[in-house]
Amino acid sequence: MSNRASVHTGVAICLMLACLPPTASPQSGASKSAPIAKELVTVMAGKKLDSIAAKMTTPDGTYAAALYFPNVQLLVVSGHYSAPQLMEPRLAAKQYRDTYMELSGTVTPDTKIFVQDMGDPGLSSKKQDGMFDTWNRAGKVVIFDGDPDKQKMSDGDYAKAFAAADEDYARILSALLAEAKK
Repeated sequence: MSNRASVHTGVAICLMLACLPPTASPQSGASKSAPIAKELVTVMAGKKLDSIAAKMTTPDGTYAAALYFPNVQLLVVSGHYSAPQLMEPRLAAKQYRDTYMELSGTVTPDTKIFVQDMGDPGLSSKKQDGMFDTWNRAGKVVIFDGDPDKQKMSDGDYAKAFAAADEDYARILSALLAEAKK
């Protein structure tokens, strides 16, 4: 094959690849949680809040709370709390930090979600400025550092785990944001 034919073949292959739809990779796709998280920390900062808590709409008896350390991390916990009659007065009194502490240690383990949202608010599927987010659901931890091999995950499983975590995190943050805006 001549050099000219090789160049044309290479160009044709590049054009075909450019036309293919993108595949899901650990780094692809926009975070659904990021815009909500950014709005939440903005509202919290405006109201001088370092913590927030809320009752989730579903499932019944589920609560969420967050601690915010500006420009460093957002720690979020969510899960089923077995004594809502004790939680409701705390929320009404805006005792958000106490609510966070209570939820951290007492939610039903198989419903517990704990998020370490490091750096820029919102989940990211890879390291940012040397920091990474972690997602812990019912004791199963996924580290979103962009290295699925380290966790013995395929790229596809990592992408699915990120998408599911991001979806749940966006839902939790939405409840916290609604409470912060009150």
